[in-house]
Amino acid sequence: MMTRFYWACVLILPLILTSCSSTPDPAETSSQDLSSLDEQIFVGDSIEMSYDPNVIMKRAESFFDKESYAEAVVEYKHFLDLHQNHILAPYAQYKIGVSHYKQFRTVDRDPLPLKKSISGFEKLLKEYPASRYEVEAKDTIRTCKEQLVQRHLMVGEFYFKRGSYLAAAHRYKKIIEEFPELETTGEAMFHLAKTYQDLGIEEWTQDWLVALIRLYPESPYHAPAQSLLASLHEEYPTLVASLPASPLLPEKSVRPIPANVARSHIPDNPISTNAEAHPVMFTEEPTAPTACTIGTWCDSQSVRPTQPIAHSTSFPTDTKACTAGEWC
Repeated sequence: MMTRFYWACVLILPLILTSCSSTPDPAETSSQDLSSLDEQIFVGDSIEMSYDPNVIMKRAESFFDKESYAEAVVEYKHFLDLHQNHILAPYAQYKIGVSHYKQFRTVDRDPLPLKKSISGFEKLLKEYPASRYEVEAKDTIRTCKEQLVQRHLMVGEFYFKRGSYLAAAHRYKKIIEEFPELETTGEAMFHLAKTYQDLGIEEWTQDWLVALIRLYPESPYHAPAQSLLASLHEEYPTLVASLPASPLLPEKSVRPIPANVARSHIPDNPISTNAEAHPVMFTEEPTAPTACTIGTWCDSQSVRPTQPIAHSTSFPTDTKACTAGEWC
């Protein structure tokens, strides 16, 4: 009898010990559930989870932190598609612009991320005005545009050095048409003028130099443009007579680009900016009125006519009070 009891205990005891050791610890089970939460978010094993704004945002942020920016954009857009009026909607749109910008590498690579970043931030400014991300969005848009300008300048220089002047001119004009608000556009005007000079079209060279001097007074190419314009008129004196009859002094204020600068084709007369290659042109303030002969350039140091009106055959003899630095 004792022998049978002994052997029964021997056989049953391991089963009892095994059963006790396999009983899960509640604390350990809770820890496992929490650790698998992120995996469940990416698995998306329920319809409700795919629509939950917190889950979608967490998934997008996880991709962004891992520098998987393309995947992050998909999730941020998914968030906006479902929750456009959510309190985090401006943030999601902001992160779309940032994610595109993060994918940009250098100016010699694909510029598409820059263009998508600009679009993303412009959508933020339009659909969520006065958001906390407005200032940074505007700064990044400007940075993206500057990078695009540098790319066009690089390509334009490449064509110019190869002697493909029309291709170079196309790149420089693209900057002028698309980014007139940037001071860098003054550099594009200068290079465009040089391109037309090498093509032997001095009139167009003059027009773009005049445009640069008048429209971008703060550009580092302002002084070189003045020097090139002066040397151009020394070599081709008849160019002065081809300028409009009512020169304007350069303006320091913010200026709109003339309508015919934005034309998509290379124009016969690229810009009709009124300016004169006379030293008075570059003075900042006009002098007091003085008596000048009607139909002449009014010089403060002389009342003698210095230049007839274009296509005029004689000098008028009447005089009137005019301001130095303008046609009387």
